[in-house]
Amino acid sequence: MPLLTLTLLLASLLLTALLASQAARAGSVTAESVRDSNDARQRALELVPKGATVTRNRCQEFEVGGFNSRYRCTVFFSDSETTP
Repeated sequence: MPLLTLTLLLASLLLTALLASQAARAGSVTAESVRDSNDARQRALELVPKGATVTRNRCQEFEVGGFNSRYRCTVFFSDSETTP
């Protein structure tokens, strides 16, 4: 293997490792409530990891027998902290 090819290969592996260690992590958490969608959203927000940034949320209302409703909210977040 020529020296230049080997050097480029090692450099690209090093760069990939560095970028992976700084990668943003993303995720979501979901919570439910029988009260209302605001309560479900607040419960989900309490589950977001400390230091994460909330990027969006989605709430749904669905019936659970008779005239009863349940609310489910999913909060999406990103966390750009350095991974260990």
